[in-house]
Amino acid sequence: MENQLANAIRLAAKVHKGQTDRLGKPYILHVMRVMMRGHDLEEQVLGALHDVLERSDLTLADLAKKGYPDRILRALDHISRRKEEDYAGYIDRVMNDPLAVRVKVHDLADKMDLKHVESLEPNDVKRYNRQLAAYHKLKKEVEAARSRMTIKGKA
Repeated sequence: MENQLANAIRLAAKVHKGQTDRLGKPYILHVMRVMMRGHDLEEQVLGALHDVLERSDLTLADLAKKGYPDRILRALDHISRRKEEDYAGYIDRVMNDPLAVRVKVHDLADKMDLKHVESLEPNDVKRYNRQLAAYHKLKKEVEAARSRMTIKGKA
């Protein structure tokens, strides 16, 4: 799995080369911050890959050929937004996979970090509020899953 993390980082760097975020910073920095928030190797691998399908022509089949496990590919499918999908439907679909939920929480936490933002336009505020609502919904699911695991462990 550690080899998969190194491969995921290399792939993300290749896919996001030259891409920038809304502030004009290299997009790969966002991807690496999401990866670093991961609590285990699965979260880190998915964090590195979380925007690969949305920002390239790669498919799940391409990544399967590269040797990524089904567990990661399933979560990647859930965390990747589809063009025809509205945001609420997308978040509901993310919630169907516990690994995708955990990594999406990391993704949103990074996107909502306003330390380096000098000002927000009305569209930025609208996007931020939408992301904040999704963050709380997903975070609640993470906490509920942890609680279920704790109860299960005591049984």
